[in-house]
Amino acid sequence: MQYKIDRPPKQLSAILITLLLFTIHATTSAQTTEQLAEKALAATVYLEMMDSAGKTISIGSGFFVRQDLIVTNYHVIEGAASGTAKLVGKHTKYTIEGITATERGNDLAILKVSASGIKPLPLVKNSDRVKIGAQIYVAGNPKGLEGTFSDGIISSKRGGYAYGRLQMTAPISPGSSGGPVLNTRGEVIGVSFMTVEGGQNLNFAIPSNYVKTLVSLSNRVRPLSRVSSTVSAETYFRRGYMKYESGDYQGAIAAFDSAIRLKPDDADAYVNRGVVKAALGQPNAAVADFDTAIRLKPNYADAYYNRGLAKDELGQPNAAIADFDIAIQLKPDYAKAYVNRGVAKAALGQPNAAIADYDAAIQLKPDLADAYYNRGVAKHKLGQPNTAIADFDIAIQLRPDDSIAYYNRGTVKASLGQSNAAIADYDTAIQLKPDYAKAYYNRAGAKADLGQLNAAIADYDAAIRFKPDYAKAYYNRAGAKADLGQLNAAIADYDTAIQLKPDLADAYVNRGVAKDELGQSNAAIADYDAAIQLKPDLADAYYNRGVAKARLNRTWEAKRDIQTALRLAEKAGDASLKAHIQETLRLLK
Repeated sequence: MQYKIDRPPKQLSAILITLLLFTIHATTSAQTTEQLAEKALAATVYLEMMDSAGKTISIGSGFFVRQDLIVTNYHVIEGAASGTAKLVGKHTKYTIEGITATERGNDLAILKVSASGIKPLPLVKNSDRVKIGAQIYVAGNPKGLEGTFSDGIISSKRGGYAYGRLQMTAPISPGSSGGPVLNTRGEVIGVSFMTVEGGQNLNFAIPSNYVKTLVSLSNRVRPLSRVSSTVSAETYFRRGYMKYESGDYQGAIAAFDSAIRLKPDDADAYVNRGVVKAALGQPNAAVADFDTAIRLKPNYADAYYNRGLAKDELGQPNAAIADFDIAIQLKPDYAKAYVNRGVAKAALGQPNAAIADYDAAIQLKPDLADAYYNRGVAKHKLGQPNTAIADFDIAIQLRPDDSIAYYNRGTVKASLGQSNAAIADYDTAIQLKPDYAKAYYNRAGAKADLGQLNAAIADYDAAIRFKPDYAKAYYNRAGAKADLGQLNAAIADYDTAIQLKPDLADAYVNRGVAKDELGQSNAAIADYDAAIQLKPDLADAYYNRGVAKARLNRTWEAKRDIQTALRLAEKAGDASLKAHIQETLRLLK
C-alpha cells in the first residue's frame, strides 16, 4: 500500500540546509561483510512496544545514533504507552524513557534510553548522493527473529512521497522496520521502511539526511503515551500485516478491522483481511472481503487473484479460473496467477492446459518453485514419470526444505520400481517434517516392496501415531502382518480399517482371506458377501468366496462364484487372475 505522507512543517526545510555539519563524518573505508555485520548488529535493537495494559502491540527494529538515542519508525511506537529496547544477542533490556522527536509524516521517531558502552552507527555525510545500484546492507529483526543481516542494492530512488525514498532489493519483513541500512563503509544511508502494497512487500529506506534533521531537533523527553493518543489507519494496517506474518491471525484481523473502520475505502485492507480469513479456513468470509476490494478498486489484480484462491478452496475451480483470467489480463506478468490457474485446470482434469499455464509461469519467473512442482504433478498424472522427476528436481533445488516435493518425487520413483531411491526421498521428507504421516505410509509401502516387512510395519505404526484415523495405514499394516503369518493381528487391523472406512471393500476381502486361513470359512464368506455388496464387480471377492465354499463342500456354489470371478477378470483384462481362476476351476472338476 502506498501511503500519503504529510508534508513536513516549513521550518524543517530551512533547518535542513543548516545541518550538513550536524554529524561529524569520520573518515571510513570499505569493510568486509563480517566487519559490517558485527558493527551494525552491535548497535541494532529489538523494540517491543506495549499498550497501557502491558500487552504487546508492535515489534520493530531501531539503532543507536547516539549513546542515549535510538532511531526507529514512527509506526513502530505509535499508540504505545511503554516499551523496551534490547541489543541483539544481549540479555539487557533498556526501558524507553520517552521520545525526544517525532515526524509522523516521514515515519521517524527518536527514542530516549539510558545506556552506556554503545558504539552508535555514523550517518553518511549526504544521503542524496547515494546512487542506484549501490551495494547496501540491512540489519534488523524480521518477524521477531533477532539479529538478521542481509544485503542488496539500491534499485531506485522514488519521489512519490512527501520525502524521497530509496527502494532496495534487500529483504525486509515485519519486525525489521526501523533498522539501519548501511553502505559498504558502515555508514547509515537510511532507515528500513516496509510498505505493503496489495499484500506484497515493497522495501524502502528513509534517507538518513532526514534522520540528521530530526536528531538535531531532539529536545526534552516526552512520555510515549503523550505522543499519539490515536493510531492511524496506516499503522493498524502495518500491524495487521506484521501479526499475520508472525502467525497471529486473530490479532491481524483485529488490526485490519481497525484500519477499515478508520479508512472504509481502503481496498488493500480488505484484501489483506481476506487473506488472513482464508488462512483461518474461512474462504466464504475471505471472498466477501475480496468482493468489497474489487468494488472499491475494479482493476485490482491481487484482489482477483486472492478471490480465485478462495474459490478454488471452496471447490469452485471454474469460478477460480475466471478470477485468475482477470488477474492475468490486468497484470500479464503475474506468474503466481498462472500457477494457480494451472492448479484449478488440473483439478478439472485438464492436465495439458495446466502444464501450459505452468510453462508460462516459468517463462515469466524461472525461479518459481511452485510452478515446477505443480508441473511435475501434472506430468506424473499424464504418465510422464521421468520428466515429472526432472521438474521435482528443479523444485527441490530452488526450495530445498520443501518436504512435499521430496514426497512426490519419492512417489514417482516408487511407481518406476525404484524403491530404494523412493525411500531416500521419503527419508528426507520425514527429516524436514517429522509428523508427515503420508511419507511414513509411502515409505512403508516401498519397504514392503523390498520385502522389509517389519520395517514397513514400523512405518505404518508411525503413520497411525500421527494420523490415528488413517484407514489405509491400518489396511496395509494388516497386509504386512498377514504376510508374516500374524493372522489375528492382521484381522484386528482390518477391523479398525473397516470401522474407519466402512465402504473399503478390499478390507473385507482380505479379512475374509485371513479368517479362511484360520479355518473360519463361514466368517470369511460373510466378509466376501459384504465386499460384493459394496463392489459387485470385485473379482477377488467372488473368487475367494468360491474357494471358501469349496472348503465347506458347497461345490456347485463354489463353481458358480469362481465362474463369475472368471467373467469379471476377463472383462477387466486381468490375465494373471484369469489364469489363476482357470486352474482352480480345473481342479474343482
